[in-house]
Amino acid sequence: MDAKTFTAYPASAAFGPQRNCSDRKSFVRTKSTCRLSNSRYPHFALLVFLFVTPSASFGHPQDNPGQMLKRQFDAAKTSLAANDIVRADLAYRQSIAIGLRQLGNLSLSRGQYEQATRYLDEAVKQTPEDFGLQVEAAIAWFRRGDVNKAKAQIDAVLAKEPDNARAHNVLGRIYLFEGNPQASIKELNAAVAQQADFETVYFLAIACLKDKKVSEAGELFSKLQATTGDSAALHVLFGRAYIVTHFPEPAVAEFRKAIELDPKYPRAHSLLGYAYLDHLNEQGYPLAQAMFRQELKIQPNDYLTLVLLGLTDVSLRDYAAAESVLLHATRVRPDGAAPYLYLGEAYTSTQRIKEAVNALQKYVALVHNPEEFHRDLGRGYFLLGQGLLRLGRLEEAKKALARSQQLREAEFKYDQEHMFFDQDHQLEAKETSDKGESHSSDRIAGLLESGTADEQSTQAMAQGGVSTDLEPQPVVVQQPQESAAVRQYRTFAAEVLASSYNDLGVMRAKASKFAEASEFFKQAAAWNPGLPGLDRNWGFASFRAEQYSDAVPPLERYLAAHPDDAFVRQLLGLSYFIEEKYPQTVEVLRPFFKNPPDDPGLLFAWGTALVRTRQSEGAADIFRRLLLQNANNASVHFLLGQAHAQQEDYPNASNELKTALQLDPRLPEAHYYAGLVFLHQGQFEPAAAEFRSELELRPGDPIATYHLGYTLLAQGQLPEAVAILQKVIQVKPDYEPAQFELGRALLQQGDASGAVQRLEIATKLTPDHDAAFFQLSQAYRRAGRIPEAADTLAKYRRLIEANRLKKRESL
Repeated sequence: MDAKTFTAYPASAAFGPQRNCSDRKSFVRTKSTCRLSNSRYPHFALLVFLFVTPSASFGHPQDNPGQMLKRQFDAAKTSLAANDIVRADLAYRQSIAIGLRQLGNLSLSRGQYEQATRYLDEAVKQTPEDFGLQVEAAIAWFRRGDVNKAKAQIDAVLAKEPDNARAHNVLGRIYLFEGNPQASIKELNAAVAQQADFETVYFLAIACLKDKKVSEAGELFSKLQATTGDSAALHVLFGRAYIVTHFPEPAVAEFRKAIELDPKYPRAHSLLGYAYLDHLNEQGYPLAQAMFRQELKIQPNDYLTLVLLGLTDVSLRDYAAAESVLLHATRVRPDGAAPYLYLGEAYTSTQRIKEAVNALQKYVALVHNPEEFHRDLGRGYFLLGQGLLRLGRLEEAKKALARSQQLREAEFKYDQEHMFFDQDHQLEAKETSDKGESHSSDRIAGLLESGTADEQSTQAMAQGGVSTDLEPQPVVVQQPQESAAVRQYRTFAAEVLASSYNDLGVMRAKASKFAEASEFFKQAAAWNPGLPGLDRNWGFASFRAEQYSDAVPPLERYLAAHPDDAFVRQLLGLSYFIEEKYPQTVEVLRPFFKNPPDDPGLLFAWGTALVRTRQSEGAADIFRRLLLQNANNASVHFLLGQAHAQQEDYPNASNELKTALQLDPRLPEAHYYAGLVFLHQGQFEPAAAEFRSELELRPGDPIATYHLGYTLLAQGQLPEAVAILQKVIQVKPDYEPAQFELGRALLQQGDASGAVQRLEIATKLTPDHDAAFFQLSQAYRRAGRIPEAADTLAKYRRLIEANRLKKRESL
């Protein structure tokens, strides 16, 4: 029987007559701080042109995003001003969805996938009927790499809207990603039947190529060419499709056509060189080298081409040329790993061992995802280990070689697990290998893998989508800086989101839905923590929702900025008290000492906190004031009775509780606490009487019922005690004291198996309750389970020692 039991006073008593705490006027609806005039945001008209969007697969025909958001937000404010709560609620949610949708797609375009999925999922939560938005969220999860979640979201859309073309498009790309071209073709055909857009037809062609339906793919490419017109960009896309599906010969033809149409089209020469290597193997090195050099005349700082040329030079043993181009690559992208690997190879081949080791150490340090680079990274560690051996650095060499072996084993395991992704290609490779030929040497495989992700695999293309903009795009090495218009939109959207969430929170609070209100205020703070009145709203809503730990931080911030707000000071003091932070309770309420509020719940909390912090003189003053102002208030005497009981002043506790019951014989929990007072003094009969009286007022209350059972057990009235405790665990099976006492009672009755069942549950519910393990060991012994009895008794002894040490540390 822990004295802390007495702190569980009724919520109604704790707040007493302070009904002003629920005064709806206490909430502050912020006036819009956005100032949506064009004078502040003069570039909204340009946003449609400057807004950074992902590939066309994520686009959605829409107005200027800034203007759309402003229009929807204005509609929400107008509805709220007209007191049309239903329409305002919907309009605010739509404002939030629009803002988050645009921000999510911005994040997606910059590769910030975690942020994109978070924004888009929240947008879907606000407007669950928007299937287009759900598809965009699925795309974001697909890009993030969670294929199962993406597929589940798409399946949910198609279950409600079977003819959704975009959903079929994305599902087709997911199947393509998973290596299931037949299922991909089915979904993409379904999409084309609804909307034959460029991207869908393009991926349908890729799926056909993966399924070895080359002629069908060619027909689809011809249709695209007839629709869009002939261009270098189009042939580059066709060539890439052939490359990723392992048809290098037609890829060569497509890239040549692209160069004929536009000799300076970005990366056309690089991709042609790439295709030469895939098509001609080692014989393709000279042709590829010429193409890479030609590309660098057009784009001297193209990182990918520099790396590919460097490796080609290494393969052709032109080490001086390789060194020059690879060092250039390191200057273009200092955080790129690949150039250092091939520099390490060049230096090793020319016996420049120290330089080789330095380059290879940089390489392994710059590889951020080792699991994605098994082959190259394993070779890098091997070369590093060999170099370290030659320099006499044996311990470092052993570690490098061991890491190389580990990666090579991982590579083998990965290959075995992923053969199904392209079984036909695996079979072709095996057949050529059986003939003594090599479809692609390890060096060329490494070379091809060194390309950018979208040139490596069908999976990457399916995941990333493809742009329908057939104009040449500059190749960027690093993420470009966002335009001023985009940054301005972010600021504007944050203000709208914060205000929308705040107003939704106010609407929920006025409807007494405080938990929902608190969550809306929390969301508002994430977008604009400085929104006027927000912390006050959030703290109050959390307090009324009984989320006291959540109420404390915003109330603390608001009080720090507004120290004269007595209402917030009271809320914070009560929140501290309920969280058992007694020193903070005393400190925050100190300014009230000369003129305390006339609130019995607050005065009780304050007085109790003073007692708990051993400030008895101050506590006495507070309690005297409490009695003077509330001499005939049953709740006040009830609270004082609890306070005396907490200090183990049982006579005064009993008197106050008796007075409370005289003033209000039906006061909830008064009989219960009176019973606890008697129980603490070992007076079992009057304690049982009080618990029975409480149960007449509150039949079935599991805590009062438990204490009655406990009291009867202490009096040796086993049959009635067992029956009562069994009722408790039926209603509240996770209440460990009841399970423990029932197990102990059953053991006394000789029901060893029943006792074992209850005591096992008790030890699981409270693993550090040593007495439960002791009783369980006795129950096991009486049930004839001697080994378990010995083990449990050993646990009991260990717990006794551990609890003793904890007690010593706490002292």
